[in-house]
Amino acid sequence: MKKIVLSTALCATLALAGEGGGSFDQSKFIPDISLIVDTSFVHRNVSNSDLDNNAPTSNYGNYGTFKEFNRDNGFNLNYGELALHSNVDQAFVLDAVFHFSAGSVEIEEAYFTTKTLPYRLQIKGGKFKSDFGRLNSHHHHTWDFVDAPLVYNGFLSPEGLNAPGVQLQWLAPTPWYMRVGFEAMQKGNGGTFANDFDKKDGEALYIGYLKNSFDIKDASVLLGVSYVNGLSNVKDADTSTQLYKGSSEIYGADLSVKNYFDSYSYISWQSEFLYRNMKSDDKLLFDDKKQSGYYTQLVYQMDESWKTGLRYEGFLQDSNGVKTTADASYKTSEFAQIRLQYSHDEAFKLRNENKAIDEIILQLTFTIGAHGAHSF
Repeated sequence: MKKIVLSTALCATLALAGEGGGSFDQSKFIPDISLIVDTSFVHRNVSNSDLDNNAPTSNYGNYGTFKEFNRDNGFNLNYGELALHSNVDQAFVLDAVFHFSAGSVEIEEAYFTTKTLPYRLQIKGGKFKSDFGRLNSHHHHTWDFVDAPLVYNGFLSPEGLNAPGVQLQWLAPTPWYMRVGFEAMQKGNGGTFANDFDKKDGEALYIGYLKNSFDIKDASVLLGVSYVNGLSNVKDADTSTQLYKGSSEIYGADLSVKNYFDSYSYISWQSEFLYRNMKSDDKLLFDDKKQSGYYTQLVYQMDESWKTGLRYEGFLQDSNGVKTTADASYKTSEFAQIRLQYSHDEAFKLRNENKAIDEIILQLTFTIGAHGAHSF
């Protein structure tokens, strides 16, 4: 009930903010506001309960079978996303993203960003998505596919690295674009760095990355490396049994190449590799785990409306366990998109039956309001 009251109060406040009066023009102070709604219809060759109880085929430890969106066979209202953006003054910008699902409301992001620091420095503070890797900072509606790669879901959970913290970035004075970043974030986001037992005050994740970008004729190239370190303290959600306790680190490398043919048409190739090293605090109870996964994808935007893509992914410890995904999307305008996706998943075969998972998803995404452009 409290969540409903808070949501209603927020919407009412935003609506009233636009009613100017007298000589004071309140409309000049209204932030950019947008609403994104994502829905889907899903058909799989396995039941919802079998999918929820499924386990990885790997003998190298749990990769995770998290599924935040498109959970059920049939119709899904995945989320509503309310985003606000505005300059605070000459020194700060403020952003917030509120995430609405069927049974909850959460602050997905709420952070400030500095505008005028010297020496090419920038600070961000609050709750935000980390710039670790290639995809972590991107919101779901900007992805080239309906779902995240398996290695992201398994290592970082659907939420990714998203927690309260602080970020410091430096733009190097090089002939090409080079950005160096460091972040310290509160723990508890799930995935590798879940902290379900004996949580200590002030525990944090420490993240660093180097990102480069340059052009080769009509092609833009992005090249990055990332690192994150923190504690892992994971329990089974159903039985509360402790599954792992120790420290973990993840190394990442990504490469993206995007070649434009005209204002709308392009072809892009994007690949990413993640390596996870989990070090047990008690070797008698838990073994160390070394795991790695990857994805590579090719996306072709034919014109202003049509786009298609193909993704291949898996875990190196399971040479036979891979997943292949193909999709096609059509934009009726920049505010609405229809996407059809098919995937064949050998990496997470159904337990006991050794059965691959086939999945078809029809996704519809709608946007209204003022919503800023997204990064490449």
